[in-house]
Amino acid sequence: MKTGQYPVSFLFALLLALAAGIALALARPPTGSWPVFLLAALFAVSAILLWRGSRCCWLVFLLLFFVLGLCRLQGSMVLPANDISQWAGAAMPEVRLRGEILEEPRWTKELQPDGSTVHKVRYLVRVQKVKAMGRDWQPASGRCYLYARSPQEDTSARIGDGIMAMGKVRLLHGYQNPGQIDTRLLLRTDGITALVMAGKNGVSTAPEDGHEFLRSIASLRAHYRSSMEEVMPKADAAAVFAMLFGGYDGIEPELVEDFQATGIVHILSVSGSHISLVAAVIAGLAALLHLPRALSALLVLGAIAFYSVLAGCVPPVIRAAIMGGLAFLALALGRERESRIILLLTGLGMLLCKPLLLFHISFELSYLATTGLIFLAPVICRWLCAHRVPRALAMGLAITTAAQLMTLPVLAWYFGQVSIVALLANLIVVPILELIIVLGLLAGLIAFVLPFLGRFVFAMDSLLLGLSAEVTHVLAQLPHSMIFVPAMTPAGCALYYLLLGSFLLNEKQKTWLCAQILPYRRALTALLLILLLSYGSWKIMAPREMAVHFIDVGQGDAALVVTPHGQALMFDTGGTRSGSFDVGAHVDVPYLLHYDIHELAAIFLTHAHEDHAQGCGGILRKMPVGHVYTASEGVDAYARSFGLGDADPLLRKFSAALAGDVFTIDGVRVEVLFAPPKPEHGGTGNEVSNVYRVSYGKASFLFTGDLVKEQEARLLASGQEISSSVLKAGHHGSATSSSEEFLKAVAPQYGVFCVGYENSFGHPKPEIVRRYQDAGIRTLRTDEDGAVVFHTDGRSMRVETYAAKS
Repeated sequence: MKTGQYPVSFLFALLLALAAGIALALARPPTGSWPVFLLAALFAVSAILLWRGSRCCWLVFLLLFFVLGLCRLQGSMVLPANDISQWAGAAMPEVRLRGEILEEPRWTKELQPDGSTVHKVRYLVRVQKVKAMGRDWQPASGRCYLYARSPQEDTSARIGDGIMAMGKVRLLHGYQNPGQIDTRLLLRTDGITALVMAGKNGVSTAPEDGHEFLRSIASLRAHYRSSMEEVMPKADAAAVFAMLFGGYDGIEPELVEDFQATGIVHILSVSGSHISLVAAVIAGLAALLHLPRALSALLVLGAIAFYSVLAGCVPPVIRAAIMGGLAFLALALGRERESRIILLLTGLGMLLCKPLLLFHISFELSYLATTGLIFLAPVICRWLCAHRVPRALAMGLAITTAAQLMTLPVLAWYFGQVSIVALLANLIVVPILELIIVLGLLAGLIAFVLPFLGRFVFAMDSLLLGLSAEVTHVLAQLPHSMIFVPAMTPAGCALYYLLLGSFLLNEKQKTWLCAQILPYRRALTALLLILLLSYGSWKIMAPREMAVHFIDVGQGDAALVVTPHGQALMFDTGGTRSGSFDVGAHVDVPYLLHYDIHELAAIFLTHAHEDHAQGCGGILRKMPVGHVYTASEGVDAYARSFGLGDADPLLRKFSAALAGDVFTIDGVRVEVLFAPPKPEHGGTGNEVSNVYRVSYGKASFLFTGDLVKEQEARLLASGQEISSSVLKAGHHGSATSSSEEFLKAVAPQYGVFCVGYENSFGHPKPEIVRRYQDAGIRTLRTDEDGAVVFHTDGRSMRVETYAAKS
């Protein structure tokens, strides 16, 4: 390759090499300083080869960027010695911290069981000093989210104000399941390294001077919100405000679900499409006024900069502004080739500055969608025009199709589904939503000068929102509006993008490629047939396996059993005691879809406590379930646990499991070993926990819910066979369960503790963990290992843990 040839291909190869190095460094962090020495050596070699004009220079550059990715990620994971995260840990006491508020506090309300309302607030804080118990104040660094509760909302705190609080510092942690958005990496990308939970002493803020620019921007956004709420319902105002500046606060869940089903939910987050819309409007006005191209470009950049500032200059907005703005500007100036180079250089620059962006879903979707707009959309548009599709329609179809095709592997990994009606929604609904955005931005500015006119335009926005919501709902209800797409393997993703990239080849490149392949076509065909036959033979001859997944649902129990022929059962579903987060809809269902599971044959619940049963409600609302088997508390207890009305038709699926019941599905045997009656007086609710035993061949799994020692003794006294290969530890490893006699009778190879990270109960108790270890039982924990998956053919067994892979 000569110097300067094929710059787009060369930059694309560099970007891939850099991304590969970053990904490898996260999966298998290098030890020692050898990557730095190798980087220095490669840099020296590349400089020499470049000076001599060697043909091998490009290969050394690829190696250089690969090692650079290793080094950059390794460096970005190292935090300063005084970072706020250094005060985190279960054994660390509460600390007092001082800092500075970096964004407007976010207040939410939570209804308590007694009918009272608690106000919750989240501050983004730049930490300045920390004082541990018995020590003096010492300098600290880093950003953290500070969470606190208050009997009433306090809106006096502003950006730049000082803040002081006392609380417990926690490391970043999220649900560790495949397909789940990694909140730890997502927050680390934005410089947030810890969470602080304020204690009873709460939080105090003090006004500080300065930061007038950021405060004025926050006031401007507040002006937009208040002006909207004067003329439209709060839910409508929340939706329009989200379209303008991003966020989901106050939006009706039904609207969000309809937007998701039609593939246009991105409109509620500031992305490249918002930047492109602003740029397109300004460019159109400039063209209408016949302004010089240079002045038009300047106005476009100015409008993008103004909108970015108005949206708060948060990292996703800045990234979208850089990518979308530069790309659109190059396209508007008629420089399609330069737009490709700019996009690739932008990607290289962003990953070099913040390598963790590679694992940020916002960056992944924005960058891939923009890539589709620049690389793929023109090809699709030309093909459609060649088949007599009107150019205006062809361009709309091309942009939507290109974005969907480029982001398909990411959507499949995180969400397991893709909208089929996205094309219709983008053609019918998105133009209305774009008009809402343009009118909304204009109305807020007009309201400063002519408040009445501004309110009138906002009222029009409300009417347009109603129209778009109705149309979106109709599209979302169409049969098969969403299709389920299983997650792709890395090899599958590579093959997918190779096939997609083949459409970008011009006639000369296609001719050259065919000339290279044709001489070997017989050998390649034979190789392909051999691979297909080998794969088919392996699938036919491989032993049928059952898989048992212990899902990370935080402080709760949830297990998935997949039979050898793909039928799925769940044993408990997780949940939160406060009910503030729907574990079923947002953890269980995405997990099921990730594994291409679209319905459940049955759900077996051990008892009605929220941390075991609440997620069932979210699952029932999202996918078909054959039947739900419960303990003896009565259907009403379960209806209350996961928010179903007493007359909800879904309750017809419920019935109590009885001791001695046996269910056989695909050779998998489910036995109800124990189903104690509900106590007549008092009790904690754990006494009624059902015990289920799942067996396939010689492998067996025992699920005991929160069964207490007294009930364990009753089960042992019944004389039933309870020995099992794997035991789900009772009551999350509490001292109330897992008696020595019970462990001896079960005699499992593995014990699984389903617990939340740094949970307030101290589960699993250290003495219980030691009891398992002393009995020779290998222990696994969802808070440390993430999702735990067992595979068995009925004779042998292997186990995988998700956290070990990440």
